[in-house]
Amino acid sequence: MALASAAFTVAGCWGAGVWLIARTGAKLTRAEKFPLALVTGASLVHLFVFAAMALHVAFKPVWVIGLAALIAVGVRGSRSGEAVKAPGDRLKPVPRVLFSAIFAVFTVYYLANAWAPEISPDGSGYHLEIIAGYLHAHKFFRVPTNMYAALGQGVELVYAPAFALGRHSAAALVHFAFLIALAMLIAAYGRRIGKPPAGAAAALLVYLSPVVGLDGTTAYIDVAAAAIAFSLFYWLEIWDGSRDARLLAPIGLLAGYAYAAKYTGFVLVPFAMGFILWRTRRWKPALLVGAIAAVMIVPWMVKDWIWFRDPVAPFLSDVFPSPYLHPITIQGWSEFLRRYNLPNLWTLPLQVTVVGKTQGIIGPVFLLAPLGLLALRDRAGRRLLAIGLVLLATYFANVGTRFLIPSLPFFALALAIALARPAMVLIGVVALHAVASWPAVLPRYSDPYLWRLIEFPWRAALGIDSREKFLQTHSFRYDLVHMMNSEVPAGDRILSFSGVPTAYLKPVLMQSLQAAPNSALIDFLNVALYPQWQPTRALVFRFAERPMRRVRLLETARGHGLEQWNVHELRFFDRGVEIPRAPQWRLRANPNPWDVQLAFDNSPVTRWRSWQTPAPGMFIEVDFGRDQNVDEVRMETSADYAWPIQLRVETMNAGAWTAITDRFVEQAIEYHGSMRRAATYELAVRGIHYFLIKDDDWGAADFKDDPVAWGMRVVGFAAGGTLFRIDLKDVAP
Repeated sequence: MALASAAFTVAGCWGAGVWLIARTGAKLTRAEKFPLALVTGASLVHLFVFAAMALHVAFKPVWVIGLAALIAVGVRGSRSGEAVKAPGDRLKPVPRVLFSAIFAVFTVYYLANAWAPEISPDGSGYHLEIIAGYLHAHKFFRVPTNMYAALGQGVELVYAPAFALGRHSAAALVHFAFLIALAMLIAAYGRRIGKPPAGAAAALLVYLSPVVGLDGTTAYIDVAAAAIAFSLFYWLEIWDGSRDARLLAPIGLLAGYAYAAKYTGFVLVPFAMGFILWRTRRWKPALLVGAIAAVMIVPWMVKDWIWFRDPVAPFLSDVFPSPYLHPITIQGWSEFLRRYNLPNLWTLPLQVTVVGKTQGIIGPVFLLAPLGLLALRDRAGRRLLAIGLVLLATYFANVGTRFLIPSLPFFALALAIALARPAMVLIGVVALHAVASWPAVLPRYSDPYLWRLIEFPWRAALGIDSREKFLQTHSFRYDLVHMMNSEVPAGDRILSFSGVPTAYLKPVLMQSLQAAPNSALIDFLNVALYPQWQPTRALVFRFAERPMRRVRLLETARGHGLEQWNVHELRFFDRGVEIPRAPQWRLRANPNPWDVQLAFDNSPVTRWRSWQTPAPGMFIEVDFGRDQNVDEVRMETSADYAWPIQLRVETMNAGAWTAITDRFVEQAIEYHGSMRRAATYELAVRGIHYFLIKDDDWGAADFKDDPVAWGMRVVGFAAGGTLFRIDLKDVAP
């Protein structure tokens, strides 16, 4: 069923592409027409699925009828036109036979992996988890617990019909079709420029690359992003040869689709517009491409604005604040992605080609990539290197190896052009690359924990071994998923420090760093776990008694890095007596106004946090609703609020804020109740009744050794983790 569902979806993309190609009047060879139709048509299918989701009609009959109609249109269109003869010479017999044999062997190996149950970390995680949620609801909806739902999902929407009909493996098989299309396009481009050996060799350099083979046989999206980028380049080359204005349509669609697939693909919009402006010296066609691209881009920006209050969520969360994303989480995540804990980025060439501590390798042969500069002597080589560098410009935002995939075809072609003569050199490089890329060979020279394909799962692909058996044997943490599906009602929420293959999970897993609501809940547990996060300090600001209606505590210092301003409680006193909090109080905070109540709830484990680096102008404000005599402000905080503190108490007088004092004394405070039960109480009153702790999570031993101290009870256990139940009656004070 998975293979049939994927083929049905791919055929629908092909049909939409054939229809569009017919409207452009493009003269394509047979080798060009299928892959260009598939990738270009995918952009239209993505719009079709987006519309169905937005209109709340994402049902199976819609996919069946819609894709069947596109296939019918494609079949009709394919009969109406004739393919042109391929330019250039064909490969000579020896390299043709050798290259075909290598391609066939790897294709069989890849097909088995794509067809087997999906086990990749992100493929069996958020890529398909979010799509599964949309399909279950038959529409788009806000996913406040997962920031990845804010990213463009242009490729995942193409997976959606296949997933709806054939589940997880069908999505991976659709991605594999993009990989086949990419290899075909690279080879076809070599023939188009009269260099078929270079095209065929470059196709194999990309196709055999270990990280490409792994990515392209899972429900990831990087290979699809590369196919979109290369298809755009291909259409630009075709347009440059004819200057037919009708060809601007697929160019604009693919430029915008690159953004919808992956934010970093946005660089292709100005590239396409700039290329057309350069070649025509006219603004009108360039602007037309931009307008067509906007058809693909704007719907995603509107969706993010509606659901996350940020048109490019989760980025720019500090510019477009929302209760769903914490700026400091995005900052910390981004800093990790820029380094992957590497002490020295100068080691990146070896890491991405040989070692693999940046999640996979492209293969040792790409250490020869600088030789591709020799292709600058060739017109095609110059263009390939130009777009390759444009795509590479975004790489250092995430130095994971797979983020090189979109630029890899262009550098591979440039290298192949540079090494094309004598032919035996090119043949030798491809043969060496094939040997070095074979999965069984990789552990002999790369990191022993290299992210790679491991085996040939033909029994699982053909259904001889059950999906459940394969997942339990091969999928990391699937046993935990199986246990949670058995113990927790579908749709109920489970809080966790880290993740599992959520695409197979029926309840909703709230992972710590994936969204602001999750992080806030996890913070309650962390406060109970770690003394340095507990309210042990009181900063006491004393001044002459005065009546005030509005008072605020203003931050006047600038913090550094991932520091935060933390306020467990903010209290006000008059003559040594605390002013009781009242319903008429109006509370404000900047930033993070949504959590300000946490600084006024008398709970030792909750706290208002800035969730971004402290900066002058941040404040917490109280409007008492009437004049109130005050002579002391007390801020309770923790030891992790450690940088030089510069706060000021201000009051509102005659419409302007007036400084009262910035001097304070620090006092030690102590809480005598159970921090652990206080934390689980806060979870329970917010409707969180399940908590998953994995054996390798920080603090795991504390939860597992004494769940009674937390007011939890064990309801499930599987290899790698424990599931706890939290009942309000067990933790209520």
